[in-house]
Amino acid sequence: MEKSRTVGVVICLGTVLVGVAFIWGIALRNYWAVAIPVAIGFLAVLALSFWIGWTLAVTEIEAPKPELTEESASLEAKD
Repeated sequence: MEKSRTVGVVICLGTVLVGVAFIWGIALRNYWAVAIPVAIGFLAVLALSFWIGWTLAVTEIEAPKPELTEESASLEAKD
């Protein structure tokens, strides 16, 4: 099996196991069955927001280069 297919199967199996654990925790009326996924989702959104902010903060923006028109091209060719 190709490596990407193996990784895909592992991800699918992991997803099914986490889903079963979640449903089992809810069936037992366990507070943590809801609290942990909500906390993970909330922290993932915060991490994504931080990454977007960091990327915007550290990206250098270059000034656009002036477009060459026929007049400026002919003037540069004469020089």
